[in-house]
Amino acid sequence: MSALSIKVFGLVLVRDVERLLIALTIFFAAFVLCLPVPPNEDIAQLYPLWANRITIGNILLHELLFICWFLFYGGRSLASFFLTPRYPARQAAICLIILAIWCGIMSLSAPMLEQDIGRTLRLLLNAALLLAAVRWARNSPVHSLLVLVLGFFSGTVINLLISFEYPLIVNGVMRLSGQNTPGVAMAVAIHLSAWLFIRGKRREQLFSLLVVPVFAAACTISFSRIGWFVGAFGLLAWLYVLYFSQPYNPEQRRGIRIIRCCLTPLLIIGLLIAPTTKYGQIAAQWGMGLIEQKGSYDGQGDGERLSYLKGTLEIVSKHPFGVGYSGFYKSYVLTKSYRSPEAAEESSPLEANPHATFLWYASTGGIPAAFISILSFIMLLNSMRVGLKATLSKDGLVLFALIAPGFLLMGLTVPYLFNGTIFIIPIAIAAGWGWLRLSEHPQSVTNT
Repeated sequence: MSALSIKVFGLVLVRDVERLLIALTIFFAAFVLCLPVPPNEDIAQLYPLWANRITIGNILLHELLFICWFLFYGGRSLASFFLTPRYPARQAAICLIILAIWCGIMSLSAPMLEQDIGRTLRLLLNAALLLAAVRWARNSPVHSLLVLVLGFFSGTVINLLISFEYPLIVNGVMRLSGQNTPGVAMAVAIHLSAWLFIRGKRREQLFSLLVVPVFAAACTISFSRIGWFVGAFGLLAWLYVLYFSQPYNPEQRRGIRIIRCCLTPLLIIGLLIAPTTKYGQIAAQWGMGLIEQKGSYDGQGDGERLSYLKGTLEIVSKHPFGVGYSGFYKSYVLTKSYRSPEAAEESSPLEANPHATFLWYASTGGIPAAFISILSFIMLLNSMRVGLKATLSKDGLVLFALIAPGFLLMGLTVPYLFNGTIFIIPIAIAAGWGWLRLSEHPQSVTNT
């Protein structure tokens, strides 16, 4: 074998390894979000290894894979992204980095320094992942989203298998293994599968049609009100994509028309027959039971969230520059809001948080962090809007309008919006699509 052939073979091998690292990073970033969450330690010991998160210390598998990509392939690339003025989501990533550094500094005097350093590093890692995933989506637009949806689907299937093998029955109704995170992730996956359907070709369209009922069924039994809200809007996205969208690609338009003609009669027949069948009636009773239980529980839950809001405002009024991540517990238990009967009981600094992304950073880094977190959220959503509009025109704006309220609700009710991948990677994919479209047809996106 000549020296030239060896060199070419080596380059191909290096590129294949990089593609594999990227695919595995995206896959496991989605996969981990949908895995079952055991209700207690006794049940957790019964779960098989393949149903548990893979971690090394506190580092998740997709984070380890991304670190490997960064060390071997992405170090110079990421550095250049910050110097590219029109690089999508660059300003949002810079805001996330500033937010991470500021909150990290404010956490230096907090009681759990090691834990808080980990939270700071995770936010920095996600800022880097955002920039990297933009380029990945630009270079492989449909494949990146396909791998992401496949990760959600694989985790969902495992969660359903475990949920039925070790059922959690509350007041006669079974619930998914895991409430907020898996349910919300499956709901977001409904939206992303609609994106894949309108953006992909025949094979991706058929895959999307197969996985969306699984996401919808799992989200329904998740007992997550946020998941139900986001999932309902995801089904509206599917309704729009199937019956009102007009993709610019002729092959995609033909595929949608064919599927529309085949699927519509089946949907009508299914809706007419389902209420008369035994399984349809059981499913309806099951769903109504979950809604009734959630309605009776959420009166208490809303009171707890209101007390977190009032308590955070008290903390910020006394500590305008924040108390650090793990300083929330000590400060919150001293507030008037915590002494109210609606407040949730806090047991440790490790678990205590205000259950909202914007409140989380407000208590951690005070007024500056609250401002930066809101600004970062707006910038990230704008990157998604620009990317979807550039790629799908009016269809993209509709899909954005349907998913954006869900992300806003998540920011108001969960603390991990920036520190997780459920928000970061979909943003990056949309931004990467827009970047690709801009490079191919610069005149078509001048007004985005």
